[in-house]
Amino acid sequence: MYTAGELCDHFFDFDIARDNDDLSCLQRCLNSFCNSGTKEDAFTVYFSFCEIFKVFGSGFDTMDKLLAFLSDHEYHSGELLTRHRDHYSHSVYVFVLGLAIYAGDGGLRRIFSDFYGEDWSATDFLHLWGLSALFHDIGYPFQLAHAQIRNYVEELWGNANERNPFVSFGNMQSILSLDRAHITAETYREAHTIDQLLIQGIHHRLGYPLDVLNKLILNRYDNQQQYLDHGYFSALLLTYRLIESDTRFSDPIVDVLTAIALHNNLNKYDIPDELHHPVPVAPDRHPLAYMLILCDELQNWNRTPFGYISKKDPLAWKVLGEIDDEHIRFDYVFDSFNVVDTRVGAVNAATDAHSIVEYDRPNRNVTALQDGSFTRDILALIQCHTTLCLNAAEEPKKRRTRLVESADKFVNLCDFAKAIHGSYQCLYGGDSFESLSLSFKLSNIDQAKSYSEKLEMVNCFYSDRELDFEVVKEFSSTEHTVDPDIDDLGLLSRTEHLRWVNEKLADGWEYGTDFHSTAERNAKKIHNCLLPFDFLSEVDKDKDASVIRNMVPLLYEYGHGIRIYRYTGHPRETLNIAVIGHRTISSSREVIREKLRQILDLYRDKYRVTLWTNLASGADMLAAECAVESGIALKAVIPFDYEDHISYIREDSIATGYTFGAEQERRLRRLLAQTLSCTVVKDKQYVHRGASQYILDKCDCLLAIWDGVATPLVDEAGNPINQGGTYYGIQYVRNVRGLPESAVHIIPCQR
Repeated sequence: MYTAGELCDHFFDFDIARDNDDLSCLQRCLNSFCNSGTKEDAFTVYFSFCEIFKVFGSGFDTMDKLLAFLSDHEYHSGELLTRHRDHYSHSVYVFVLGLAIYAGDGGLRRIFSDFYGEDWSATDFLHLWGLSALFHDIGYPFQLAHAQIRNYVEELWGNANERNPFVSFGNMQSILSLDRAHITAETYREAHTIDQLLIQGIHHRLGYPLDVLNKLILNRYDNQQQYLDHGYFSALLLTYRLIESDTRFSDPIVDVLTAIALHNNLNKYDIPDELHHPVPVAPDRHPLAYMLILCDELQNWNRTPFGYISKKDPLAWKVLGEIDDEHIRFDYVFDSFNVVDTRVGAVNAATDAHSIVEYDRPNRNVTALQDGSFTRDILALIQCHTTLCLNAAEEPKKRRTRLVESADKFVNLCDFAKAIHGSYQCLYGGDSFESLSLSFKLSNIDQAKSYSEKLEMVNCFYSDRELDFEVVKEFSSTEHTVDPDIDDLGLLSRTEHLRWVNEKLADGWEYGTDFHSTAERNAKKIHNCLLPFDFLSEVDKDKDASVIRNMVPLLYEYGHGIRIYRYTGHPRETLNIAVIGHRTISSSREVIREKLRQILDLYRDKYRVTLWTNLASGADMLAAECAVESGIALKAVIPFDYEDHISYIREDSIATGYTFGAEQERRLRRLLAQTLSCTVVKDKQYVHRGASQYILDKCDCLLAIWDGVATPLVDEAGNPINQGGTYYGIQYVRNVRGLPESAVHIIPCQR
């Protein structure tokens, strides 16, 4: 079984991202979102899609407000409703799900190619599906406003009172008009309004009677007391924005709009009621509408609940699945199959107060999967082209022990990214934000996204509320430092460099100096700054420091009245783990990796962990890679300067007989670049002793990958030998440092 992100990743196996940096950026954004599920990572998916396809005439700016309003309205207004869940991140999950199903199911791909013709491609699907999935809920603020008033008056006068006041929308004709010059599809050339375009589009694809559709479309907004259909308003808003950008309405674009209009109340309840029979959508009649309904219903995990009833039965926190030509198999993974509920008990005679009784009851979402009603409800809406196998699974969700406290809803990432780039331009020159490539725009956005986590590293957070915490106006002193060796400004500068390094490595860049211009450097994807922070020039170090110096004023200027505060308490205690081990290992590296992960995860849940390593070949690199994968800070202490260290390992491999070729050197350079600090400690007598002893003196616990052989540490004359090796390190922390045995973790291996 695979995660949603892994299934989605297969879509890019169609080679659409090969030699296309923009689509590779989109793929990375989707991976980040699938790993986190946050609205900040959802934003980068929206941003990338709009920038790539320019569907509204230009890039993301044309949709920025519409998407921001959806997110803000949900956050601020959703809790006023009894039932409401997130739609902003949900839409990106729907996008992910559609890409995954399209990639895994050859039968579905044939349905699309048969429907749209032999020129149909995966890129065409990405474009049309992105429009359908990412924007299918942008009209939700209309439904929220309607539902809030309805809930309010029902609380006052009851829900059976037909005289209750309600909200309706007037002046609709001002945005419904449609210039027929925009329409290129002959089928719809007679449409004068957006309503007529939707009616004719649905009739053309699904054959529903025009008189029924005319009545129901008008009923979307005119004198509508019971509910408001966000599907219609989403289609309306998207159409209006396409008209503003002078888009021409071809058959596929109209299919996008009608798919959005159909996906909610219209095809789920209203058309079946009018026709007096179910109307499941067939994939070969309207494949986009079919896909949107299917994926919208399947996407029932990791959605933030806002309404109080929605919070009572938690959704699955992840999904695992397999997709092929015959089946869609999904296991919806719940933290628990049961939820704890409460009721008022009998009066306590001693206190004369009612007792509160807690009891377990089945989660209704689990029950719907187990009894098959979840699947049956989906099959009532579509003529499914495959077999759905939808099940519930139980796996406790690992909780973060400390969340980032900063209120990210106050940060407009796009504005921040532009301001960040503008401040960089003032210092170093360069192109405007608008003229940057997508990857460089995303770099600025990622920098903005990192602000809250950076603040957390130095015991700070931001909020728009007046709070009784110390207000921070700059980062320059060592008074509140997390690491006594690095002040706040220094730590955050290093962290910013590390963020940039990880971003570049993920984008396929490598360390290199063989370029003569910025254009050549960017074309080759090599950079001379993919080094440990400590080996940068002072000019390049100051570039990272300038980012941190500007962080506070930018937050104050663009953060809508927010302030930066410092906690009165202390951050999580830091735990320093030293790792030592052999350069040559013949045991299964994957077995060792798994044991390393288990130990690191054990400590990471309780502490702010730092892994110290000498970054030699073999065990050191293995442990360092595990740390990087787990998001654990990595600090290296090496016995030579940067290039000399790599040369020594290369020469040692020849002399000793282990492999250290181009790929191993590439891995080592990447790991060195991913260190928070890299210190050189030279030992003239024993190459490894000085650097090894440095990390052993720093550590609170030791992680040793050892073959169990007790190497002699002195010769017959009592002179020290074999200094700085694995056994030396184990004995040093036991006998000299006095670490308890519980702090010494031995992972057996063979050399």
